[in-house]
Amino acid sequence: MASTKSISRAKGQSAIAAAAYRAGDKLLDEDKDHGKTHDYEKRSGVLNADIILPTALASGEIGRAELWNMAERGETRTNSRVAREWLIALPHELSEQDRKDLAHDFARTLADRYQVIADCAIHVPTDKEIERGASPLNFHAHILLTTRTATIDDDGKIYLTKDKADSEISDDDRRKKGLPRMSVEVKAVRELWEHTANKVLEAKGHNLIDSRSYKSQGIDLVPQIKMGKDATHMERKGMPTEKGQFNREIIQSNELVWNKHIDDNQKTNDKANRTIADLRESKLFIVPAVPKPDFKPRKVTQESIDSANDTVNRLKAIRLNREKAQQAEQERLKQQQIATAAQKKLEQAEQEKLEQQQRREQIRERVAMETGEFNHYYQELEQQPISIDQSHLQKIDQNSKFGQHIVAILATDSLMQALIRYQDDPSTTKHQKTLAELKYERLGNDLISHSQSALDDVKNSRHNVSQKADTSALKGVFDAMVPKHKQNLSETQQERLQSVSVAINDYSYDINRSRGMTLGF
Repeated sequence: MASTKSISRAKGQSAIAAAAYRAGDKLLDEDKDHGKTHDYEKRSGVLNADIILPTALASGEIGRAELWNMAERGETRTNSRVAREWLIALPHELSEQDRKDLAHDFARTLADRYQVIADCAIHVPTDKEIERGASPLNFHAHILLTTRTATIDDDGKIYLTKDKADSEISDDDRRKKGLPRMSVEVKAVRELWEHTANKVLEAKGHNLIDSRSYKSQGIDLVPQIKMGKDATHMERKGMPTEKGQFNREIIQSNELVWNKHIDDNQKTNDKANRTIADLRESKLFIVPAVPKPDFKPRKVTQESIDSANDTVNRLKAIRLNREKAQQAEQERLKQQQIATAAQKKLEQAEQEKLEQQQRREQIRERVAMETGEFNHYYQELEQQPISIDQSHLQKIDQNSKFGQHIVAILATDSLMQALIRYQDDPSTTKHQKTLAELKYERLGNDLISHSQSALDDVKNSRHNVSQKADTSALKGVFDAMVPKHKQNLSETQQERLQSVSVAINDYSYDINRSRGMTLGF
């Protein structure tokens, strides 16, 4: 067995805590805000734990606490991977020293492969674990690797660089560097462990291991399912679980299947031995006799073979049904997520529609309120006594038709000036300014209309004396009024106002000229 996983902050993990737990050590997290001491010195089952440097850094030295505090400080993101772990099963056939040498050799191979630093902790099964049901042959090693490459400075001090190790970069970045996908890399490391372990096993005369799956090896064994911590805890307390029973049936089935493989192999070997013996007898094939292995295969009956086949087929059917059920559940969850998303989208649209209606209603209410306030203001403005410059009315008859037009012009001018002040008031809203502009425009039309009517009355008057006074009064009113409103009126109104102004000036000139000629000037 050789498996790998990452130590990640996204899972709430810490490289310092992981190293302390696996090494059975006491390490201080030097983070000034969140640091704490991780103390696992009393933990049993840790045979030894050592820092393994890559060959290029063999002359350096670094402690466990310094190494993993440096690894934590080198990562800034809240979801950073802070370490990578390889878990390897050490062959129980080897001695304690051979297992340690093998684990260190493999750890150094990984350190050299990725130019990182390894922290290798070798664990042995404790009596307490064995009493709970753990295998007494469960010797294994935890190899923690830094996620960033390591180097050494001129003073011999080891430090981690900013460069991620090749085992931590994305598949896209690996492709740019000419490296295979990480899934291929994991398989390659498993094969590397197989070759590393087999060198030692072969030298010691033990059976070799194979990193391939049972299926890849052509062995019809069924892998056990993962128990999980809850089911494992219950099984150790003597409480049977469904997963535990399933694995027990797999173990029983695999034993029968394995016996069948042994029996088939023995039959093949016996046939080969008979063939060699026949050839030796006929002197057609000379081969030295070899000692027969001290091997006593279990007796395998056709009944046990049939039972094994039935169990395997039943387990395969159970696994197939479980996979189908999982696929169906995944599809159900997918459809549920789609339906939930659609419902959420619909509810969101309804909420937005409701909020939009509420905003429109609020706008309508605000507009109605502001319109009412403006209308009230304008009604009060119309009812107020209008202050008129009496200097323009001294020489005219205010009761005459012309005089009434002049009074109307001055009153309109007064209202228009009040509207200008109203628009400039900071408390006036945008909508009320628009209403004031519309009212101002209508008053502008009234102003022009009264001015034109006043000019027409002057022209139609037959009294030469009143014509001059009326014309002078009209011109005086117009000259005082036009500059105040010229820029605030629309372009069309400005043209009309200018036209009336020119006509008044022209008529005033004609009146004064004709009057002068009459008096002999």
